[in-house]
Amino acid sequence: MSTAKKKKQPASRTSKTVKHIVSHIMRILVTMMLVCVITGCIVVTAMVIYVMNFMEVDNGVNLDNINQSMTTMLYAEDPDEGLVEIYRMSGEKRRIEVDLSDIPQYVQDAFIATEDKRFMDHEGVDWVRTISVSVKAILQGGSQGGSTITQQLVKNATNDDEVTPIRKLREIFRALDLERNYTKAEILESYLNIIFLGGRNYGVEAASQYYFGCHVWELTVPQAASLAGMTRSPNNRRPDLHPEKNKERRDYSLECMRDQGMITPEEYEQYIQEPVVTVDHSGNDQDDVDTGDSAVKEGISSYFVDAVIEDVLADLMEKYGWSRDYAYDRLKNGGYRIYTTEDIALQTTLEKKFADWRTFSSKQIKPDADGNIPEAAFVLMDYDGRILALVGGKGEKTESRGFNRATMAKRPPGSSMKPLAVYAPAVEYDLINWSTVLVDGPATKIDGKDWPKNYENKYYGDTTIVEAVRKSRNTIPVKLMQQLTPERSVEFLQKKFGITTLVTTGKYNDFGLSLSIGSMTDGLYLKELTAAYAPFGNGGNYYSPITYTRIEDANGNIILDNQSKKTRAISEDTASIMNRLLYEVVNGEGGTGREARLNSKMPVIGKTGTTQDYNDLTFVGMTPYYIGGVWTGYDTPKSLPYKSMYDPDTIWKNVMEDIHKGLENKQFDLSSNIVQLEYCTESGLLKSSSCPHTAVGYYKANAKPGVCDIAHGASSGGDGDDGDESSTPSGPDSGGQGAASGPMDAPVIG
Repeated sequence: MSTAKKKKQPASRTSKTVKHIVSHIMRILVTMMLVCVITGCIVVTAMVIYVMNFMEVDNGVNLDNINQSMTTMLYAEDPDEGLVEIYRMSGEKRRIEVDLSDIPQYVQDAFIATEDKRFMDHEGVDWVRTISVSVKAILQGGSQGGSTITQQLVKNATNDDEVTPIRKLREIFRALDLERNYTKAEILESYLNIIFLGGRNYGVEAASQYYFGCHVWELTVPQAASLAGMTRSPNNRRPDLHPEKNKERRDYSLECMRDQGMITPEEYEQYIQEPVVTVDHSGNDQDDVDTGDSAVKEGISSYFVDAVIEDVLADLMEKYGWSRDYAYDRLKNGGYRIYTTEDIALQTTLEKKFADWRTFSSKQIKPDADGNIPEAAFVLMDYDGRILALVGGKGEKTESRGFNRATMAKRPPGSSMKPLAVYAPAVEYDLINWSTVLVDGPATKIDGKDWPKNYENKYYGDTTIVEAVRKSRNTIPVKLMQQLTPERSVEFLQKKFGITTLVTTGKYNDFGLSLSIGSMTDGLYLKELTAAYAPFGNGGNYYSPITYTRIEDANGNIILDNQSKKTRAISEDTASIMNRLLYEVVNGEGGTGREARLNSKMPVIGKTGTTQDYNDLTFVGMTPYYIGGVWTGYDTPKSLPYKSMYDPDTIWKNVMEDIHKGLENKQFDLSSNIVQLEYCTESGLLKSSSCPHTAVGYYKANAKPGVCDIAHGASSGGDGDDGDESSTPSGPDSGGQGAASGPMDAPVIG
């Protein structure tokens, strides 16, 4: 009995051990279950909190306000083709938005077939594909893709590309939210406009232009498939740099299109035989130059485009208070549409003339010891303030936004300042008329020497205003400035003619008599000088010069409206008299601008300007169609090689002959209040029967000189060394006498 009991003891101990192990395992399992439940609760709670936070905070994607860089376009009006793109600017990204209606269905199909074949059916997330990809990722490792077009759009629009489960969760919620708030068409349009397609190209339009030299609506089906095949690794599948890799992926996209019934099997077989052919960018920075039908250079901008950019930057800074750097960043990346005043044909003509050395000299001028040659600039405008063409240097342009002599160089205008600073205000204020006689002699002394001197270094005595203008006498403007006062002249230049470079403070300023003959502290912009002459050809109105009319953002909203500002500078009567005086400069006997006369006999008026030591040459010439201002000189002032160089009026003619080809001759319009009358060339008064030498002049009907009553001797009289004047003025216009008021005597000013 004792033996039996001893045999049962090991079984009892074994049973207890088993029970203990089972109990321990159960506790572990229960603990694990509790941990799982608690963890699950935490995860679910976290997800609920995340979703609630997502819904409370606006973490969704607003397709109307996607912060994406877009390419800015500059346009000009072409009379034959309408609005033409002339230049484009882009920052790090080149992107051009287009409407979905401009994207052919086969382009849309190529991306849908390749990237998201159930796009039209799912609600932002393709759950079947997502689960399948997730399982493969767990079993095989790595990433297998799986994002829908909607999810890709979310990622591209938010730049949220963190590789974590939380980021993927955010993407899913955002995609679902996006589908609730936007249509499939809106989502697809945004996707196709911002998808990265290699280099600096974003969106199908920019990529189409860059790789294939055409708009997206001009793509072939294989080209569309080439773009659709790039999305997973754009830079490695660029059709221009990696055509073999691109073709492999292109053919896969075509296969997807075939399998989904978007193209026929026959079309598929045909398309895969086509080689990958792209625009040749050799010799250019591949990411800086667009070529082809509709594409325009981004690399080297024209002088006109440079001027537009500078004007736009200044206006953006002024209107919005932006810094220059920020304004330039917005200009490059804002997708603006800038509508310029450029006349494409005129700009092309001007650039060709400035590329030809024969425009400027009888023989090619060699560089000086420092390697410099004389430079030049030209501004062409209409009479409403619109700059139509401009060039800021000779020869081929080699850099963008370099020094633009047409808009940035401040140079002394010489005698081309006389009509603006002296003659126009003097006629406006009735200090002088056409035939007022002044004494051509020194106005004062400086350091004991007579001042000023004429170009010929001699004086001519009694001289009429018309003769002083025609032959660009220096003494007469100085004496008139003494009457006007420099202060009054400066005010006239600033308020009436839009001159902004006058210095009115400090020790060295422009309140001096020398302003009357074009000597300035800082100088004058050619753009401003050219615009200031407009009142002499349009009846007295000054228009602020503009290079663009408006700027729109990518949504068509006008952000800058830039219409020229009109100012009544001088009366119509004064403008007409100044017009005829400047006609004498070009067409009168001994006029300083006679080389500007056009072979077509188109009327030309204008004024030359030459500075001391022949450093700067200027001519502003006008026809009934255009105003053209030309300057030539060294960038660092020094005497020009005048023996081989043409005068500025000759340069002007060489340009304007081509500008006016095919234009009908017409005359300037003059005020009906201007009368033509014979005057005595000795006294400047209206002729009497005793006057031996007479000419015809232009006068305001209400401000005519009196009748000559002086005793005449044998002298040939009052127009310097010219003797007799012709019985009619050089101008082609004629007209009867208008209504007269009381006579105004023409004094002799000594």
